[in-house]
Formats: sequence, C-alpha cells, structure tokens
Amino acid sequence: MELSTQSIERIIIVIIFFCLSATFLIDSKEEVKPEVVINEDSFNIFPLMAWKSTHETWNGKEGDIVKIKYRVTRNNTKLWIYDIETNELVHEQSLIRDPWPDGRHRDFTYVWKLYKTERSQYIPPGEYQIRIGGLHEGGFGHLKTNIKI
Repeated sequence: MELSTQSIERIIIVIIFFCLSATFLIDSKEEVKPEVVINEDSFNIFPLMAWKSTHETWNGKEGDIVKIKYRVTRNNTKLWIYDIETNELVHEQSLIRDPWPDGRHRDFTYVWKLYKTERSQYIPPGEYQIRIGGLHEGGFGHLKTNIKI
C-alpha cells in the first residue's frame, strides 16, 4: 500500500488539528495558589504575619487555613486567637515555644485550621485577632494583628 504525498499531508494536518483541539478543549482544573512573599525587613520590624490559604484535608478535599508566621523572643510563648466582635477565645496554640537555648529568637509558621477536625472547631467567617502571649490567657502580650476570614 503506497500513500501519496497528498494523503500523508492530510493525515499530518488531521493529527495536528486533533492534538491542538485536545489541548484546548480538555478542561484543566489545576489551580495555582498565589505565593505569599514575606518581606524580611518588615517582618523584623513587626514579627507577626498572617495570611489565608488552603491545604488538602484528611479526606482529600481542600480546607481553609490561616498561616501565621511569628517570632519567639521569650520563654513559654504561644498564640491566642480571639473573635474581635465577641472578644471570645476561639483558638489556642497547643504547643509552647521558647527561644534558642543561647537566647536567640526563633521564627515559626503555625497552621490554624478553619475547618472542623478531631481537635478543632469550625471557624465561621469574621474578623479575628491573633495575639502572641504567654502560658495563660491574658498574660504578657507582645504583638497583635487582625485578620478577616
């Protein structure tokens, strides 16, 4: 079976058309998350930042979270999160953080899950205040920042 040059050209055109159609018609649902860039100079001046994000939950779905980057300069430091409207404590970091043994500060990034898990409650939309504080609620407070969810 011999193919003419014209037949080969037509076959190549059909293959190219099929590839281009498949490329543009197949719906790609890949979502690109915006990258959060932290300005180190600003962070050194005010070492508490928070931004909303998402991550994959235990069941494979996307769950809302807030990432909090903060600096620890004193012993027995943790995060406290309050609802601004009611001034009610809605979340308390379970881990207690300390600076390095030689006294240098340490920077941490904490993930506050806004969806219900075994150890956390669902956090409804609203405005919240994130505080860096001591072991006990209402203890020494360094920094505070607000975030709207």
